[in-house]
Amino acid sequence: KLRMAEGSTGWAGAALVSRAIPRTEVGVVRTARKTVDDTDLTDDGDDLAAALTVAKLSPVMYEAGKIVMRDGSGSSGDRLRMRGFPMRWGASGGGLQNTGGTAITLATDDYFDETFAGLTITPAGLAIDLGDAGANPGPDLKIDPDEAIAATTINRNDLALTFGRPSASPTGNAEHYWAAALMPTAAQVDAASVLKEGTGANAQTLPVGTYYLRLSNHAGVDTNLEDPDDAATSALDDVNSYLSYAAYGLFDFVAGSTLTTADANRPRIFPFAAGYDAFKNADNMKVTDVAEADEITSGKFKGRTIAEELARSNAASEVLTPPSASGSTVRMLRGDIELTATISGTAGDNTITGTITNFEAWDTKGYWENYDHFTTAALASGSIGADGSFSGVVTDPDTGAVFGAGYYKGSFYGPLSGLEAAGTWFVPSTALDSTTDLSIVGSFGAALVREDGSWGHVVQAGGN
Repeated sequence: KLRMAEGSTGWAGAALVSRAIPRTEVGVVRTARKTVDDTDLTDDGDDLAAALTVAKLSPVMYEAGKIVMRDGSGSSGDRLRMRGFPMRWGASGGGLQNTGGTAITLATDDYFDETFAGLTITPAGLAIDLGDAGANPGPDLKIDPDEAIAATTINRNDLALTFGRPSASPTGNAEHYWAAALMPTAAQVDAASVLKEGTGANAQTLPVGTYYLRLSNHAGVDTNLEDPDDAATSALDDVNSYLSYAAYGLFDFVAGSTLTTADANRPRIFPFAAGYDAFKNADNMKVTDVAEADEITSGKFKGRTIAEELARSNAASEVLTPPSASGSTVRMLRGDIELTATISGTAGDNTITGTITNFEAWDTKGYWENYDHFTTAALASGSIGADGSFSGVVTDPDTGAVFGAGYYKGSFYGPLSGLEAAGTWFVPSTALDSTTDLSIVGSFGAALVREDGSWGHVVQAGGN
């Protein structure tokens, strides 16, 4: 039922409902960052000082007038660090790992390790700068996409990706959607014969893989009066709420099926959130520097989460099939999220808890239905740091039947008067070497509920 509000001038607002998903190619500029002698791929012109690093993706603080996404307005256009959990399947049935190859554990908050990225919303679409400083970057980042792990010899690129304007979600969810193939360079095709098919006039260049990207600022809907016999009239009084200062999403790369190296085949799974930071660990900018009159005590934040259920059909396979493919091993998920947070001058009082409810899965027959493993999940009490970041445990949502306890983390964004929270979460499988290994990764965004019960930027479907 969601649609772009009348008078909208930019794409970065309410998501349109459509199932027409064009297949496109991502624009890419590759910058070599580590090279060795390798036939057709040697590049001695590296400027390692110019390499993309986490330090170069510094947080961008909120300033008056700054917005990430808002219906009817253009983005402020800053490059925002994508905070989240870059993950992959481990080798030989090892379950989820961070991209450095370390098993995901609740005791570690260092998930933003080797892989790092920043996004910029432009009038023409979305740009993402992607880098990796680890020993095993994904095939999209390798100079030779089919090269196996070898810490001393792997060649890597930084990538400047341009995705153009989005499509609507294939599920009708309130999100922007891209499915874009990454094509190889001529040198990559020459060096990796698996990236070409046929000979002579019939030769065809194959993609290195495909990016699947979901981006949203939707924070929920009040449907108000509903007439089961009149969907059109029911939609007219719907009130949708959106974030303005943050956005959340899922950014996956699925390698081409012709790549032969097992390490190259493993996908990257990257739930993320980004926005204009509300706080900073510096004088007069910390959470504990909030004036007494502006303190938030048990403030309610309402919003939405989008997620993916990742299934591996057998423990020996690291391949993850694309979310849009027939027989996909990925299921799209969504739900409501509500957070309760205290932000005050007393550090020990600054905590956050939350609950995910109404959790649904997209059925390939074309509708949303209650998720079969659980419909609610609790975000246990977590601490809020001086810089506005927070983290905590996701309580085991199904008492260990399929999933175990997980983890969530996020940050606060925007002005205190319209504070927003956004972040990421996951719950891992309880049986890493079983015939079916299920895990869930997701992201979320929520806005502080005002005294009148509204939250975020409000758009009424009927235009009133």
